[in-house]
Amino acid sequence: MANKGGDRMIRVAICDDDKHMQESLSKYLLDYSIQCDREIDHSEFDTCEELMDEYLKGNSFDVILLDIEFKNNDEKQMNGIELGKRLRGLYANDNTAIVYVTSYGEYAIDSIKIRPYDYIKKPITYERIVDFFETYYLDQAKRKRVFEYTAHKVKNSIIVSNICYFESQGRTIVIHTITNQYTFYGKLSNLLDNESLSDFISIHKSYLVNKNYIERFTSHSVVLIGIDRVELPISPNKKMEVSEQLLKE
Repeated sequence: MANKGGDRMIRVAICDDDKHMQESLSKYLLDYSIQCDREIDHSEFDTCEELMDEYLKGNSFDVILLDIEFKNNDEKQMNGIELGKRLRGLYANDNTAIVYVTSYGEYAIDSIKIRPYDYIKKPITYERIVDFFETYYLDQAKRKRVFEYTAHKVKNSIIVSNICYFESQGRTIVIHTITNQYTFYGKLSNLLDNESLSDFISIHKSYLVNKNYIERFTSHSVVLIGIDRVELPISPNKKMEVSEQLLKE
């Protein structure tokens, strides 16, 4: 099948113990792939353990449509929150877009550390699935965006999705990635209107942070993904704005 705009095929996992829900989501995915000219391969799982086994076998997914509560769940079985924690923590998987398909809005706070990509509330409609996947494809295109800057009279570029945060140090801006740092002269305020940096949040006059690298946050700081678990302060006057941006669906 021809791919829209040359997009690669994506792999989607549906994990829900409700067979009717599995069938509905499968039908929506098939209809979407045909009507919107997308190539999607999907698999269905009744339990979180079955899905986890696929990852242990080396099989991963681009998107997981994941229920939270499983009817036969007991103390030894995983629910959707626990599976998310294992993928993000124990198996260090930050690439899969975890999407909670649920009726339980109260789990939004509990799942913030998992960095879910989205929440889809039941009952689910075809239109909501289309909206989600169109947003997902747009975000994948963003990952290919680059940030351009000049240092020592030489023009440089860096893939935006590789940038954890920008730090202002006087007249110098430091670009922090997971493995490197790059500097150039400029003002942090001048970056706020840069369209390629739409996923970045101003948490402090000295810090502009890629929200996709935020592992957790409190009322006064954010902690970033990485071996060093960098912690950056949130300005008192930005607490509400930062909280709203990180908690919004």
